[in-house]
This record gives sequence, structure tokens and C-alpha cells, in this order.
Amino acid sequence: MRGRVALRAQQAGSFLAIDETYNKQWLEIEEKPIAKLGWEHQQTGFAAAATAFYVFDMLRILCLVPPTAVEVMAIGMIYFGLYGSRHQEVPDLAPHYQVSFYASLGWTFYAWASLVHAMAYSPNPVLPMNLADPIHTLGCYVYLASCLYFYTYHWGRQVRHVIQGRFRPWFAVGLASLTAVHSLTVGHILKMLDDPGWLPTIIKIYSDEWRWIADTRLLELYLTAAALFLVILHLKGVLTGTKNAAAVFLGTVILPTAALFMETYTLDACAWQHFFMVGPKYF
Repeated sequence: MRGRVALRAQQAGSFLAIDETYNKQWLEIEEKPIAKLGWEHQQTGFAAAATAFYVFDMLRILCLVPPTAVEVMAIGMIYFGLYGSRHQEVPDLAPHYQVSFYASLGWTFYAWASLVHAMAYSPNPVLPMNLADPIHTLGCYVYLASCLYFYTYHWGRQVRHVIQGRFRPWFAVGLASLTAVHSLTVGHILKMLDDPGWLPTIIKIYSDEWRWIADTRLLELYLTAAALFLVILHLKGVLTGTKNAAAVFLGTVILPTAALFMETYTLDACAWQHFFMVGPKYF
């Protein structure tokens, strides 16, 4: 059996070669075409709409067109529908996948709340600031609780794997990169909770800051959902192993980050530099 697995890895190219080194069980999964998935499901329509909006947003950002209130309202309905159509199957998943799903609910709620809050500073708000602000504050605490729930479990799981001799360093590297990305939002949240006048001050200085935050949250909504879908593909035997990880990294990290970096240099926005700025509390 090991000889056949090793021969298959040598013949199939770099992705399977990495799978053979990292986790030989991935090589034993019979690859299935994506058409074999059960597409007659209520979440299919929501997922298709979310993907269409993601493509639209990437093009809109590259063309330097700001988001609108109509888009934000449509996005809200799509993602609430998408997650509402997924939860029935979650109890059948392994515990670590259940943790990931429930944490994603919190991250998604915050991304939407932050999106609505950012749009309140725009010429075309979805909600007035007196409503957007408390929703955003609630979203902040939901996000922090979701991070605590997710990372306590998954880093604890890594410690158990070290003790049990099942530690996989590449998974830990991926988890560390996700931790770093989420820590940026945690830093943003802590700055806002510490000084309510911090963001309004930044937006007075950088008039397009609301737009950069809104575009970041719009992409974040899709990327969180897409990462869950790629996990489903792996579990179903479609786009498995290292190919799945490469799709996650390229499609949900590299491309959208590159688009946001490009947008940053064309807008009157400070983007990540705002972490080093202070609000009226420290004047």
C-alpha cells in the first residue's frame, strides 16, 4: 500500500508530492468531480449570488468605484440566507469543523456590522450613525468572543497533537497566518472600544477611510464563507489536500489583499497605518 501511495505521489506532480510528505491519508482519497456534489440545495443559490458579488466587488475595487447602500443591503440578505441554509448540517461535522463554523458566524456578523458602520460615514449610508454605532459595538464583542472560542480550541488542539505525536507543522503555520490576519481586526476593535472618537478623527483627516474599511469588510464576508466551502469540498473528495490549501491561500488571501493594497494607494485613506494614530482621548 505504501509503495503504491509513494508511486502515485511521484507521478502526479508537486501537489501530491506535498500531500505524500504532509499527510499520506490525503492520497488515499478518491478525487471526485465537482459536478458530483449535491447542488440541489437551498444554499446553492445564496452561494452563487455571493460569488457573483465577490467577482463584482473585485472588479469594482480595481476600477476604483465606491460601494453603494444598495449593494450593502443585498449583501446582508445574501449572507444571512447563506449561513441560515448551512446550519442544519453542522451537527454532523467533526468537532473542529463545528467550532470553525460557529466562529465564522461571529466573524461574519462583525464584518456586516462594520460594513454598515463604515457606510454611515459615506454620502450614501445604509443606517444613520445613531443606529449603526450600537450595532457595530455589539459586533465588536461578538468578534472578540468568536476569536477566543476559535483560537482557544484550535491552538489547544495543536498542543494535544504535539503531546500525541500527531503534530503537523504546515497546519500550524496556516493557523498562525490566520491568527495574524484576525489580530489586525482585533487591534482595530480595541482601538475603537478604547476611544470612541478615534475613528471619527481619522475619517476627518482621511476622507476615503470609510470606503477602504467597507471594501475590506465586503471581501472579508466572502472569504470567510469561501473558506468554509473549500473545507466542504475537501470533505466531499473534491479539490482535496494541498490543492485545496493553495486555492484557499490564493483565492481568499493573496488576490483580495493585492486588490486592497492597490486601492489603498489611490484613495485618501490611511489603511493599516491607522493603528499608529490616536483619537481625542489621548490629545
